[in-house]
Amino acid sequence: MKILALSVAALAACSAHALAADLPLGSRVTAVTVHPQGAAVLREATFAVPAGVSVLVADDLPADMVADSLRVKGMAAGGVTIRSVETRPGRADAGADPARQSIAVEIEALRDQVAALDDRLAALDLRVKFIDQLAESVPEGLAKGMAEGKSIGNWVETAEGLGLEREKIDRQRAALRIEKRGVEKTIAERQKAMDALPPSLPKLTARIELQADQPATGQLTLGYRTESAGWSPAYDISLALGETAAEPKLELIRRAELHQETGEDWSGVALTLSTTRPAEGTQPPELYESVVRFMPRFVQEPARESLAIAPPAPAPMAPSRKMAAGGADAEAVGQAEAVADFGDFRAEYRIAEPVSIASGEGDRSVRIATETLAPTIEVRAVPAVSDAAFLTARFKNRSGAPYVGGNAVLYRDGVFAGTVPLDFVAPDGELRLGFGIDDKVSVTRTTLDRKTGERGLISSEKTDERRYRIKVENRHARPMAIVVLDQLPVSEAAAITVQSLAEATPPTESAVDGARGVVAWRYDYAAGETKEILNAFAVRWPADQDVFWEN
Repeated sequence: MKILALSVAALAACSAHALAADLPLGSRVTAVTVHPQGAAVLREATFAVPAGVSVLVADDLPADMVADSLRVKGMAAGGVTIRSVETRPGRADAGADPARQSIAVEIEALRDQVAALDDRLAALDLRVKFIDQLAESVPEGLAKGMAEGKSIGNWVETAEGLGLEREKIDRQRAALRIEKRGVEKTIAERQKAMDALPPSLPKLTARIELQADQPATGQLTLGYRTESAGWSPAYDISLALGETAAEPKLELIRRAELHQETGEDWSGVALTLSTTRPAEGTQPPELYESVVRFMPRFVQEPARESLAIAPPAPAPMAPSRKMAAGGADAEAVGQAEAVADFGDFRAEYRIAEPVSIASGEGDRSVRIATETLAPTIEVRAVPAVSDAAFLTARFKNRSGAPYVGGNAVLYRDGVFAGTVPLDFVAPDGELRLGFGIDDKVSVTRTTLDRKTGERGLISSEKTDERRYRIKVENRHARPMAIVVLDQLPVSEAAAITVQSLAEATPPTESAVDGARGVVAWRYDYAAGETKEILNAFAVRWPADQDVFWEN
């Protein structure tokens, strides 16, 4: 086999096309690499050409193909060279859609049934007309027979026979009408199914000009890009706390939600998922100069100095509770996963088995990988906002590949706990997730004291002192790490000072997650242990000014 030098872009057709013989080239999609946005598609085709110049015509390429992305290469027995590759727009062919064609055949057969039923009804209508004409002569015959003193028994039998025959025909007509309505209803349903199919998109045609030294056969690979496909990550994260003495475990399942609207079905293809994002560009953004100029002069009133308190994070929503069901004696059904291939700059997941994805029929979920982790468990509470305490798990990404941002479905001991958006997490990065309210941890915040006044002989300074008591109780039968978050005021003016009072409990962490004024007390609580935390501070500012609290 000789490797063809076929890696060429789509070129303009050359004049030799007029002399070359056109040969049809059928191809099928065999492999697809899907990016978060866009995909690279490979098609394979076999060919046989005579000596000389031939043009292979592939008229089944999708219209959404990026035309200038077409690349052709392959192998052949004999001396074969590609001279040019040209792409041309095609026309939509609704009859080429197998699904649409199948439904059209069904509808045609059903309409034939309706026509046959109409013929049978027409024949019965003729019989009814004939019976009605005969029935019109019965009264006249009866009257004539009675007038002449003849027997009228034959006329009576005739009348009864005509009546019975009419009833029989009426039953047959009713049955046929019911059958016809059923067939017409089926036609309407199948027509609705056809209308719901994605529209038949026009195709692109590729004309591949080959020069063969002698009659040759070989195989071509057509590669191109499409923007009408992509995948988004999804995660199932299950936290198992188990019995009191058991170590907590966390199972993280990666999934990919695939979609494609290329206008053609991918049937039994080798599928690879890539984390590279070519749609987002290849170059970093540009920076331009930032110029500072004097503002025009205008009269400005003195600005009031302010006191800002860093706003707390919103309290997490309470989770819904939906029990998971399963058979007691049943074994778990195994699930296929992808083969991971990690590089320094990308991660790829090759799906082990061939995959079929229809065009325009919604998302297809594929399981990528499963990780079992040992999380750090803690309970976090923000009593200034909510009395609820939330069970939290912290763990590091040890997979070697990033967690690409997506939605995560959370479970706690097999029970649905909620859904959260998962941000991008680099390898070895830490992730913290909340798994809902922990009813066995009680946290209450009580205002003990608030004093406002002035200090100094001539009242040169104003003060505002506040004291809050936070009571924490661990009602678990196991030790728990509990983190209580609160806040201190943040001054944005030099004349405003904020100071913790001497009796305040020193926080174990300040500026939590980079938020000014947010402090935390992180302690290990024994089973049944209760602690009290005092958050106390004083704010001072000049007596001739006023301050306001943003929060």
